[in-house]
Amino acid sequence: MKNSLKTISMASVLAISASMATAEGTVTVYTAVPSNFIDALVPMFEEQTGTSVEIIKAGSGELLNRLTAESGSPMGDVLWSVDGTVIDFNPDLFEAYEASGSDMLADGMKQSDMWSPFTAVVMVLIVNEGELNGMAVPESWASLADPMYDDMISSARAEASGSAYIQLATVLQAFEDEAAGWDIYKGMLSNFVLSDSSGAVPRFVNDGELAVGVTLEDAALRYVEGGGPVQIVYPSEGTAIAPDAMALIAGGPNADNGKAFLDFMMSKEAQVVVAEQGRRPVRSDVASNPALLPLGDVNSVGYDSAWAAENRKRLVDAWQDMVLDVQ
Repeated sequence: MKNSLKTISMASVLAISASMATAEGTVTVYTAVPSNFIDALVPMFEEQTGTSVEIIKAGSGELLNRLTAESGSPMGDVLWSVDGTVIDFNPDLFEAYEASGSDMLADGMKQSDMWSPFTAVVMVLIVNEGELNGMAVPESWASLADPMYDDMISSARAEASGSAYIQLATVLQAFEDEAAGWDIYKGMLSNFVLSDSSGAVPRFVNDGELAVGVTLEDAALRYVEGGGPVQIVYPSEGTAIAPDAMALIAGGPNADNGKAFLDFMMSKEAQVVVAEQGRRPVRSDVASNPALLPLGDVNSVGYDSAWAAENRKRLVDAWQDMVLDVQ
């Protein structure tokens, strides 16, 4: 009887969710964005438009699996804040839409006709120097491959996290060729303590469980501004400065509300909040958070998102094989 009641309860939840997705004045948003962006921006959108937002939050890999499973009868309207390669590599799941305000995008932010940028993400190291036991603070990708950092580096899994995939693609682009990048990355991977959650990476470092993490700049900044014992390091060989993506789900039940959601997130009002939350805004008329290193001083690898999208399956397959070898 207990199992029967549980099944009925789950069926009821799914029915309620489906009815919400088709109700007038709602928009269902699938997202991997950190919760602070949801808390800051979604109420603003709801107040401004009168549209109710249903948030489905998960990692980008899980969201993609859900979208694929639902493709015959989509329940979501928007995919918000994921690695753009997720969209470029699965174009049948999305509908091309250029959000209002795209004419104000900063140079390099418009990278695909399938999606609009939400923020510019920067891949960094977060370091808890007190947990290094007197060892040098790593300042480069190559230094992360040094065996002295064995089991001291926090990273998410590249097949489960969009940001961890950007990390992998960044290292492969930071050296003279892909083979050289793989040589460095193999040493890094042997030192990694892997997590299924990208959000756990900086938390482990801040809490002193690990000494170094590879994470997004805004995630590291939250712990720095919170008074944690951590610092942000920009790898000397260069790093990714890449827009994350938001897109309209093909066949979503509330397409007009989905478009309004994308328009709002591109607006100057929303992008000011993006900067306040520690990510780089994508509009040319909105300045970055002053607590961050000026973007012009960050060494960029010139991250090639098109290459990353085209090679995603190959690189993730190679990553999975390498994990079995070195972990």
